[in-house]
Amino acid sequence: MFLRNKAIFIIFIILLSSCSFSNLNEKSGLDNLAILIETPIDKDNVVLKENLRRLIKSNQNSKFKYILKAKISYNSYETLSVRGLNVLNSTKAIVIYSIVESSNGNMIKSGSFTSFPALSSLSSSLYSNEKSTEQIKDRLNLSSAEKLNLLLKITLSRLN
Repeated sequence: MFLRNKAIFIIFIILLSSCSFSNLNEKSGLDNLAILIETPIDKDNVVLKENLRRLIKSNQNSKFKYILKAKISYNSYETLSVRGLNVLNSTKAIVIYSIVESSNGNMIKSGSFTSFPALSSLSSSLYSNEKSTEQIKDRLNLSSAEKLNLLLKITLSRLN
């Protein structure tokens, strides 16, 4: 009796897991959309555009075309460490975006979001401070592009 109940339980688990795994392989439905990414032409925004281009797989032959306008900026300020002995540099990325339908120019969604602050230590070397700031901006840029990609997928999946 115990082995029989155990076998039924194992079969039940296998059936449930196979149904849930089949849902993972479905396409999100955004592969048939054409998304044009527009950013300003400074270094940070060009990096944001490239990160978004890598994340968003867009079909340029689609009849549904959208324009994503995005702009990234950074705010840096000094904070104290946990013990209050060292000065740390805290940097946040602010992304302003809008999603526009290209056929008629209707604004679908617009807004902004702020990334989680990234901390770095200050040093007496100007070179190390500059390199640290560049690396933080690259990390914030990538995480902001991933978050914007997620927002885009959610917004466009509600429309289609």
